[in-house]
Amino acid sequence: MSGAHDDAANDGAAGDELRDLIAQAEAMLHSLSGQTGEAAQRLRERVEATVKSARSRLSSIETDARALTEEAADTADRYVRTNPWAAVAIAAVAGVIVGALLSRRN
Repeated sequence: MSGAHDDAANDGAAGDELRDLIAQAEAMLHSLSGQTGEAAQRLRERVEATVKSARSRLSSIETDARALTEEAADTADRYVRTNPWAAVAIAAVAGVIVGALLSRRN
């Protein structure tokens, strides 16, 4: 289960990096809009291809993250349905811990 969590965390970081890359590439495209010539055209095409690739990868990451979230929710649901009292006990302990932490903070 830790591996899936690590994958989700890595995908989140990768998604943020891809969003930054897309924003930078789009800014570069905007700055190239007034440029003419063969070199500028080739650069625009390369940047557009990079943006397209990054958007595709970002979409894939979002799909994977959604699937992992649904899988985790299904697993939690199955656990709660098969072990209702254990789930209540876990929730109670978690509530006591959060309450203790919050009371110390004040």
